[in-house]
Amino acid sequence: MGLIKFQEVYRDAIQSLMGTNPSAAEITAAHPNAVYSGISSIQTGGGTFFDLFARKGRNEWEEVQKVIEFYRNDEVQQSALIRGDFLFSYEPQPFDVVKAMVMEYARMGMNVLQNFHGLNDTDVLAGVAEAVRIAREEEGHNIVARGTLCVEDNRNIRIDELLFAADKMVEQGHTGFYIKSASGRMREDTIYRLTAALMDRFDGPVGVHAHSTYGEAPVCYMAAIEAAIERGREIEIDIQHPALSGSTAHPSMLKMAHLIRNHPNQAIRGQAPILNIDAIKADMDTLYVLRFLYRESESEYDKDLLRAMYAARAAGGATSALKAVHGLEDTLSRLLGTNDWTEIQKAIYAMQAQILPELGDPTQITPYAANTNIMAAVALMNELNGKGRFDTLPPGIVNYLVGRHGRVPESVNRELQARALEIASLTEPVRYVPSQQRDDALPAAIEKLKAAGIEGPTARQAISAHMLKPTGAQDGVGHVVACHNGENTPQMPPELPHWAKQTVHTNKDGEICWGISDTIAAIGGVGKIEEMAQRALHLKQIDDHVYIFPQGEKRLEQEWREGNLKKMLEFFDGIPAALRKAGMTEVQLMGVDWRKQDVMLCLKDACDHKAKGLFDYMVAEVEKYRQERTLQPAPKPAVAGAQLSAGRDGRPHYAKV
Repeated sequence: MGLIKFQEVYRDAIQSLMGTNPSAAEITAAHPNAVYSGISSIQTGGGTFFDLFARKGRNEWEEVQKVIEFYRNDEVQQSALIRGDFLFSYEPQPFDVVKAMVMEYARMGMNVLQNFHGLNDTDVLAGVAEAVRIAREEEGHNIVARGTLCVEDNRNIRIDELLFAADKMVEQGHTGFYIKSASGRMREDTIYRLTAALMDRFDGPVGVHAHSTYGEAPVCYMAAIEAAIERGREIEIDIQHPALSGSTAHPSMLKMAHLIRNHPNQAIRGQAPILNIDAIKADMDTLYVLRFLYRESESEYDKDLLRAMYAARAAGGATSALKAVHGLEDTLSRLLGTNDWTEIQKAIYAMQAQILPELGDPTQITPYAANTNIMAAVALMNELNGKGRFDTLPPGIVNYLVGRHGRVPESVNRELQARALEIASLTEPVRYVPSQQRDDALPAAIEKLKAAGIEGPTARQAISAHMLKPTGAQDGVGHVVACHNGENTPQMPPELPHWAKQTVHTNKDGEICWGISDTIAAIGGVGKIEEMAQRALHLKQIDDHVYIFPQGEKRLEQEWREGNLKKMLEFFDGIPAALRKAGMTEVQLMGVDWRKQDVMLCLKDACDHKAKGLFDYMVAEVEKYRQERTLQPAPKPAVAGAQLSAGRDGRPHYAKV
């Protein structure tokens, strides 16, 4: 194994692309071979993999346990992203809740808790670190807390302050570091310098996490890799299975492996992870189908929307989270005079970019990302209704501004903070109260559950009763009681369009009738349609120059472009043969305008869910490529390493620490 490791952040793909809508059964069924693909770890917990399971009417503990137990493997660690004292919620919790939650995850088999606070306030991290120490040293569980440093291109992020926080994290008992950017807006020089400084100062593993939203993740990953390889240290970067990569998720494991193996520096090329291509391919179709099934949650690509999101430093899963806010879309549709969700988002993010400086530019990661997204939507509504932007302050923003969520940036608008203090009935900002200094909460939750009819509440039930926010008409206690009595109503998966259902219609003689769903099933099913739509989107983003390539590897842009075109052309031209193989006769084939009426109609549906006009763009580019191939002789195969002399001499092009 080389020094470069891959962590598949499967949990984050489900959150960022699908709004945490799939059930544990769907999550595991779609990706059974994850731990065999050559990864060193897999992120299977944390984030919204708790409260949103409950909001979907499911028993959150059963869901969490199914996922963690399914991926238990002695050779692959499991990790969970945890928000310090906030755990998997949006407000800080007392230590009895923190300890109980950590203990449950340790007992289920979780190995690493990536422990973070958006503004890197280490007081918020101490409780989780202590609970992990107890779980490991007193109960013997194989679990550690990893100190997480939240970064982005933000005036509040300074390397000297990050290193100060890192020192504190080590004192608290954290093992190793996790450099995390939820927005994916990063500077490669910052990532290089921070990785180098952490490795020069500390032992232990270092990992880097970044979303693909703005195309900056690959170049920043390569910057961290360069810093690590120069020091002979291991580095772990966060990737996705190819079927779940890109968009607001993370770079593809295959694309990152390609970048590493084509790097101008031989020392880096030789450290690429060894991937099991068969295991990756085995889950390709089921993951494509899952992504298609929950396509309504995924952010639609729009160049102007991306610019608005970039200015607002919007985090990876922000668009999915916004759409889930009850009544927000309907209200803004009425006020803006459009029901186009893309246009509504542009307006929200334009407002967010304007109000972030007033809020002190909090790092866009939960809970700050959720709070600023909601504040931007509220400010937009207020302005459209002729009010002041900050006439209404959501509770999360109030708690942040008065200090209840941890340190508040010095740059916050003091008049706005004063208004929050007035709402909170305070005269000055409060000092954050760490979990270990808060009163216990579980005893009261247990009594409420007993009063609601549960004779012997478990620790899990008490945690949920205390932590979960109201879901519809139910509070946390009501939800726990409903699950306990088997009266909860889990959200059902969306209905597939009729053409996407894997059915074969036959007549009385057993002959295929060849309706639209039969045709789609014959050419590979909805998974193949989704794959082509994703390839079309990737092509469009390449042509829009969304992806930033490391120095010396710009040639890969053209290779990736042509690779997508080749696959799409092969798909189009292979449709008749696929239909013949499935049993369509030459007469039937001649009598059906399969290209326009069936396959292309369905492909247009899939493409235009990802970006307006994407289908027409794809068809035009594929036809152009077909003509170019017809007119030009086949290119000679590229020789591996042929362009190395034109690249860098192996030294990074940014300043050393």
